[in-house]
Amino acid sequence: MPVSRYVCIGLVSAAALLFQVAQTRLFSSSYGYHLTYLVISVSLLGVGSGATLSGVFDRGARRPSLSTLALAAATSSVVALLLETHIDPGVALPAAILVAFVAGALPFVFASWIVVRSLREAPTRAGRLYSVDLAGAAAGSLFAFAGLPWLGAPGLYGASACLSALAAVVIAGPRLRPLAGVVSAFALTAALTLTGDVMAPPQSGPAKRPVYGANITHLETRWDPHARVDVIHYEGLPAGALYLNFIDPAYAAPRPDANFMLLDQTAATQILDGSGDMSVLRASIIAAPYELLSRPHVLIIGPGGGIDIQNALVHGASQVDAVEVNRGVSSLMRGPLSDYSGHVYSAARVNVVEDEARSYIRRSADRYDLILMTVVDSYAALASGAYALSESYLYTAEAFDDYLGHIADHGVLAVGRFYRDPPIEMLNTAALGVEALRGRGVADPLAHLAVLRYLDFGLLIVRDDAFDASSATAIRRFAADHHFTVAFDPLDRVGPFAEGLAGTPVPATDDRPFFFANPGTNVPIAYLILFGALIPAVVLSWGLLLLPLRKVMGAALATAVGRRTTVQALAVGFGFIAAEIVLLQRLTLYLGQPALALAVGLAALLVGAAGGSAASARGKIGVPRAALASAIVVTVAFLAFDRVAVATLSWPLLARGATACLVSFAIGLPLGSVFPRVLASAGAHDDGLVAWAWAVNGAASVIGSILAVVAALTIGFTGVGFLAAACYILAVVPSASGLRLRVGAARSPQPT
Repeated sequence: MPVSRYVCIGLVSAAALLFQVAQTRLFSSSYGYHLTYLVISVSLLGVGSGATLSGVFDRGARRPSLSTLALAAATSSVVALLLETHIDPGVALPAAILVAFVAGALPFVFASWIVVRSLREAPTRAGRLYSVDLAGAAAGSLFAFAGLPWLGAPGLYGASACLSALAAVVIAGPRLRPLAGVVSAFALTAALTLTGDVMAPPQSGPAKRPVYGANITHLETRWDPHARVDVIHYEGLPAGALYLNFIDPAYAAPRPDANFMLLDQTAATQILDGSGDMSVLRASIIAAPYELLSRPHVLIIGPGGGIDIQNALVHGASQVDAVEVNRGVSSLMRGPLSDYSGHVYSAARVNVVEDEARSYIRRSADRYDLILMTVVDSYAALASGAYALSESYLYTAEAFDDYLGHIADHGVLAVGRFYRDPPIEMLNTAALGVEALRGRGVADPLAHLAVLRYLDFGLLIVRDDAFDASSATAIRRFAADHHFTVAFDPLDRVGPFAEGLAGTPVPATDDRPFFFANPGTNVPIAYLILFGALIPAVVLSWGLLLLPLRKVMGAALATAVGRRTTVQALAVGFGFIAAEIVLLQRLTLYLGQPALALAVGLAALLVGAAGGSAASARGKIGVPRAALASAIVVTVAFLAFDRVAVATLSWPLLARGATACLVSFAIGLPLGSVFPRVLASAGAHDDGLVAWAWAVNGAASVIGSILAVVAALTIGFTGVGFLAAACYILAVVPSASGLRLRVGAARSPQPT
């Protein structure tokens, strides 16, 4: 097989991964987190559909050329962007979602078609071909992480088109049509990078509509691996109107004006005009902890637009440390917004670091008088249940234990959350505080808690010391002076909140970090979202991937080889996607930067899998040994990783990144060796079984990506890791059964 075929596969695979990252960012910005995981299902559906089309159409003489398929992948990437950003989901939501499903799958269809055709034509080279496919995807993952802040999501769509167009030139040579495609793709990428919001502005889904009906002036935009960051100003509203939900309603003095910083068009953080009078913050509910402290050393988790920093400075903090995970936010606050905000990120006694809070706190030797975390997520997303499937490591039992472990003597932890009736969020937050206190040997945890409320905002205060008459009176007086409500009084534990807290279980742990999965209904909304996604995933996988091929393959699927191929492709599809999800979950907490964990972990896993695939082409290892090795490595790696993480957590980020790469690579090596052997074994009997195995594997990945989240919600990510290992053990069974049958046949007496 010519080298150009391998290069073509690597380029289209990298392009497909770029497209997937761009889709994820666009979906998150337009619709919310709860739909971004559907991008994975749609992409895997497209991968499987490519195998189906190859199995159906490649048998004929008039099949499309590889260069045509590559150009189709390039064109469909740009078309998907233009369609998805020019249909208003607020007016036609079903049409917008349908277009996103169909258009979002097409680039993967054409890329997969190229790979599957190559595998069918040379099944003995399955290991090398599959390794190039995985290596290309790994390169695309790294390029997406590095390129997103520079190109923006629209520019990534263009870059994906460029890579696919280059693949067409590589496979076809310097012909007019492929060269024209490359030139057009590069020109379009430049245009989308410079004027993406004009050519392809992200639409606002139903949960992303502007909070206020006033005119909006758009000031700044940043694309970041964590979120799209927009800075806007509402025209025609009274100064301070945008932060009324936590200010004393009787406060009559002038208030600073404010801009709004939106993350993915919803999660809002205020940026107060630094030239205004910040005394208003003394009348805010987030000022309550300072009634218990004098000149505290403060740690702020998620400073956003800087209002918590300004609040700390107003109250005489001796030192303010703040941890901001979103580099787009930090670059805006240190750059274009620094003058407006009064240079709050670089003020005297202020130190803002770009990191993930859990990882930062675990590595820190400091102890703080006050650790403050104020609604570090999206208001609108929470109102619609959109964060039900969000793995938040800031709101787990272990996280609260970390916070309390870094509280100084007589210090305070303060956590702001939304307070609605019933107050499930605040009850869950308080339950985490209770669990952390119990874990630290506190006999009466409720004596250390107080909860304040104003409108839809609540504040949990957890003290290192138990509340006594003096401290409880200080909180009561503050609440009464500013028209707030004491929802839970540690010295007078009566009322609805106290009754609800008594029956609230621990809502989230690091192994099950789904704090928002229970909105207080009989059926958690997370399960409704997953159930709604699972049904179409199963129907589409059967109808688009398997049924057409099943009719074409006919009797070949009923043979022993056909049945074995089906079981093994299913097991490997479920096992690989489950192992990938668990690995990325572990790395998110270890590296402290979710986007970095995704880019580095996925790239190293795919490179390892590519190495395993290439090794399988050179060696004589069969499916049973490769699958058994995968099961053992997955089990040992996930059991040992927590200990490795604890031992190396204080290392610099570069060293931890290298460790993460090593672990991911080691896991990927055996995982990548299994599926190529399945393909090679199937192709040795019937090249049509190669397309069938690819389609079945894709269908298993589509459904498995959803089932893995269902399992994580119920049994935790550790349980999902064991399920991944069990899937690889299942892949051993058909081969072992076949071996026993062959041995039995060899020993049977032959007729004379």
